[in-house]
Amino acid sequence: MFTTGSKILIGSSVLATVAAIVYGISQGEAIGIVGLISAAIALALLAGFNVWARDSNLSATDTTGIATSDAAIEPPGASIWPMVFGVGATTVLLGLVTQQSIFTIGVVILIAAGAQWMVQAWAESASSDRRVNADVRDRVANPLEYPLLGAVAVGIIAFAFSRIMLWLSKTNTVYAFVILATLIALIAFFFAFRPSVKRGAISAVLGLGAVAIVASGTAAGVDGERDIHVHETTTTAAVEGLCASPEKGEFDEKASQTVGTKSSTYTITLTASDELEFDVPGPVEVGAVAMVLPRSNPNNIVFRNDSDEERRLTYDFRALTEDEIIEIEAAKEDESHGGEGESDEEHSTVERFQQCTTLIEPGGAQLMTLLIAEPSISPSNDDEAFRFFVPGTDAELEVMVP
Repeated sequence: MFTTGSKILIGSSVLATVAAIVYGISQGEAIGIVGLISAAIALALLAGFNVWARDSNLSATDTTGIATSDAAIEPPGASIWPMVFGVGATTVLLGLVTQQSIFTIGVVILIAAGAQWMVQAWAESASSDRRVNADVRDRVANPLEYPLLGAVAVGIIAFAFSRIMLWLSKTNTVYAFVILATLIALIAFFFAFRPSVKRGAISAVLGLGAVAIVASGTAAGVDGERDIHVHETTTTAAVEGLCASPEKGEFDEKASQTVGTKSSTYTITLTASDELEFDVPGPVEVGAVAMVLPRSNPNNIVFRNDSDEERRLTYDFRALTEDEIIEIEAAKEDESHGGEGESDEEHSTVERFQQCTTLIEPGGAQLMTLLIAEPSISPSNDDEAFRFFVPGTDAELEVMVP
């Protein structure tokens, strides 16, 4: 038996089909025929869905149909997850035009809110009892929620604690760590030896402690970290222009003075007469006055100091361009921590691209790795480039890069 809605839709689809045939025979216009045929197809689809669903003409005596109808189903409960999902989508869009970190936070919010929304929707369809549905939801979600929430809470507290430690001075950091550890131990012993303390009191104390740490960490993070001294290395020495100086710097302190046994290394030795001698893997041509190094390959060079004074080995690549000099000076200003007690010589303008070892004690050795990207035959005619030299002496060694 066809329902009333099905009869109307079936009749409408038949009428549209007949109208398309009559219009095509009498007028022959393609646009009108396409429109009527499209209407007939749409009405036929709606009629088919309506016949399959049979959602009309329900008898008043049919109690089964009344109990199973959509109106008899209890509506879903209120949920905050759609709003959180929308906040996550907005954060993702905001992160696309601002920073990657904001985009990542938005994606995390989307995944978390979507998962919670899906679990809640599935649990609400488990039965007609809200208590049973809530219990089903807890059994499914709690084993995953509690570990994740605990990890997030521990991460927030640890990050806030790190901001506090970085805000305090180096000495006060030790004192603060000892005092905080002592307080935690005393509170733990108090609760352990007083089992009569209510669980609510313990939770309140732990909550207040966590809030205090997070609030202090937020304030310390906003105020900024303490000035941490940047220890110089041979890389910073090259940027500061110290590779060409024979004077001892901070990066020379406690430097390695020995080199383990290595294969395929080039050896450069500063003799007692302040002359540079070299040895290469394989045979050396008789009378060779220049060291040949391959291009675009890491070259391991061992510098040995057989002189009576501390010396460093420096390699000169080339002269810096004006743009590179401006970029280096800007980087030094950005990385400066106030510049107290620093002389103008330490911040002199660097004009050459160099690489060096630290000061080597008499009888010591150190490894230096060079990666040369340009051939030594270049139109720049830079006489100071492609050479090893020892600051404070006249020792030089020409380098040929094919």
